[in-house]
Amino acid sequence: MTELIKQHEAGRETDGRMAGPRQPNLRFIHLPTGLEAPSVWKQLHETNFWRKAQFNNHEANSLSGAADRTGYRPVLTDWLALETGQIWCTQTKQAIDPVHIPVDGKESLSRFVDASRAFFSRFEGRKIGVQLSGGVDSSLIIGLLRHLGIRHGLVGLKSDRYEFRTERVIQERLAEQNYETELIDEATCLPCSGLNQVPPHQIPDLLSLNLAQDRMMAEACQRLNIEVLLSGGGGDTLLGQAVHSDPRSCTWRPQTFTDPFPVDVAYAPRGIEFCSFFDNREIVDAIWCLRRGQRDDQRKLWARNYFRAFLPRELVDFQYRADFWGRYIDGLAKAYDQIREIHARAFEITGNSYFDPVKLEALLSQDIYRPRKEFYQRIESRVSSAVWICSLAGWLAEDATGSEPRRTRLDSVSE
Repeated sequence: MTELIKQHEAGRETDGRMAGPRQPNLRFIHLPTGLEAPSVWKQLHETNFWRKAQFNNHEANSLSGAADRTGYRPVLTDWLALETGQIWCTQTKQAIDPVHIPVDGKESLSRFVDASRAFFSRFEGRKIGVQLSGGVDSSLIIGLLRHLGIRHGLVGLKSDRYEFRTERVIQERLAEQNYETELIDEATCLPCSGLNQVPPHQIPDLLSLNLAQDRMMAEACQRLNIEVLLSGGGGDTLLGQAVHSDPRSCTWRPQTFTDPFPVDVAYAPRGIEFCSFFDNREIVDAIWCLRRGQRDDQRKLWARNYFRAFLPRELVDFQYRADFWGRYIDGLAKAYDQIREIHARAFEITGNSYFDPVKLEALLSQDIYRPRKEFYQRIESRVSSAVWICSLAGWLAEDATGSEPRRTRLDSVSE
């Protein structure tokens, strides 16, 4: 097992990417033979095995979390999906999400800035954009771009919700300093918006429920001529979690910081590269050296102070706690009718007892205004499974060739 992970790490270039062509966001292992396939579109088209998928496994995978996908169970009979960065262990017959062992070295701000400069240089000649959330992670990326004199645009969601008041102030401050900014009203793309327009995809994915917001941000990128969009995914892990003083005890998995679903379905079809700034191994190494031995710091007080030269004053001198539950609750409540319709359609298509309407109603009858992560993940996994079934059924009804769906066409359907 250890040797397998060492070989995996050895295959990476110094900028943290795999040597040679970047791995696809999804590959598949045929469990009976152990052979790898780049996709299962052909199998989905030619057989009905997708109607008998193991949806309980999708729910179990969702509940186990995306921070460590080791041991994920197969959703498709005989086929196990490997997401970005996962490796297949032939000895244990298991998918592994390897941890990254940081390269020890000098603890210095200049090392972090140099690693950031090298990362940005990969996109030389292409316009960079940043997802502007108003938080520490995205603000740090923007501050670094400004420090290095790199032209960039800003795209994000804005809200008038009470709990978003601090983020809105930060967004306004940073937008004032950058005329190439587009902020989208989050009320137009709440979770569970436009579920009928989700394009076909190979396995169920929770993020299919958030496709509307990624689609609108991708469209904003096109209007601003942004070719690379950076997110702050993973910033909570690197800047907030406790850090062991021994690099061999590190539990960080940077490959999980970029979500593959919006990459494949929303951004890539429009020619936009979407990735996390914190996915880069040299940046990870530099941050580890700066934070080694630190305790848990969920408010990121260390980062606010250490990177103060790159951050708006409001983020350095004031603390706040954002609450994102409101948007999830509103999105779910507004989509009840559509969720019931899609769930019933999935039951009709598959005859699978997983989609028995009674099971959905048992979830929806609970108090949705009491935020519980496990409760919401059960709803999300059930709805995303139904969305997946309906998206595949629509694809099969209109495509007789069995070729990979033309997502650029399907994804352009208006909300």
